[in-house]
Amino acid sequence: MTDLSGSERFPDDTGEQAARSGPLRLLARWWPALIGVAAGVVSLLTIEPWTRTDPPTLLLPGLAIAYLVFGAVRGRLRRPGVLRLEIVGLVVFGGCALLAVLVDPRAGQYVAGLAWIGHAAWDVAHHRDLSRHPAVGVVPRGYAEFCIVLDLLIGASLLAAPLA
Repeated sequence: MTDLSGSERFPDDTGEQAARSGPLRLLARWWPALIGVAAGVVSLLTIEPWTRTDPPTLLLPGLAIAYLVFGAVRGRLRRPGVLRLEIVGLVVFGGCALLAVLVDPRAGQYVAGLAWIGHAAWDVAHHRDLSRHPAVGVVPRGYAEFCIVLDLLIGASLLAAPLA
């Protein structure tokens, strides 16, 4: 690295290496996931009996719609097969929400919880550092990180919630 005077500098000479490897770097890099952890922990701490019309169940199709909106705004749906993949995601997660509402309440609760955990896997497939899938970049990296953590924790809270 060269400074303005033209002399070569090394990151260790100025303490830059310490700043890049400490807790602030961790916070700067992973803040979306940390917010997901905080929101997910709140969902775990406020577990209530599950009902078919709980927001997490009804939000499942909205998650897939968000991917379509992000993809359209970011111009990523023009990639070969990406629009088709996102529509499949909408059908799968929308179908899981519908199934959760229509079946026996105990089974519906498990369907909803497993669908949220499945959506975390969907987020991993869309994360630019964790996947080489053509759909990478449909959503911003931070959104995928936030959702991976939040989806896992919401899925766990649904699986652990008592039945109403």
